[in-house]
Amino acid sequence: MSAPEWTKDEQSLEDAKNYLRQGNTVDFFETIASSVLREHPADVAKFCLSIVVDIRNGRLPKAEGEFQPKKEEDNKYMRAHNVSEFLDRWILALLGARPSGDGERLEFHQRYLEKVLEEAK
Repeated sequence: MSAPEWTKDEQSLEDAKNYLRQGNTVDFFETIASSVLREHPADVAKFCLSIVVDIRNGRLPKAEGEFQPKKEEDNKYMRAHNVSEFLDRWILALLGARPSGDGERLEFHQRYLEKVLEEAK
C-alpha cells in the first residue's frame, strides 16, 4: 500500500494527527481492534460493520470479560486475516474523507465497510 500524496507534507501529517485526536476516533479504533482480537471473526469487515451498526443504534460493543492477550495466537490471526492492513486502509480512508462530528464519522464508517464488503463479493 503506497502512502497518499497528502502524507508527504509535514503540516498535512500534523493536521491528520489533530483530526484523529478529535471526538472519539482513537477510542473507536481501540474498541474495534480489541473486539477483533477478542472474537477472531472469520470476516473482519462484516464483524466491524456489525459493531458500527450497533454503535449507531446506541448499543456499545460487548466487553465480555477482561481482554487477555494471547500473543502468539493473536499474531497468527492478525497475519492470516491482514487485520493491520485492513485497519490501515480504513484509517487512511477516514483521513481522506475527514467527516466532521461523531455522527458523520459513524456514517462514514458504515458506508466504508459496506463498500469493502461489496467489493469483496
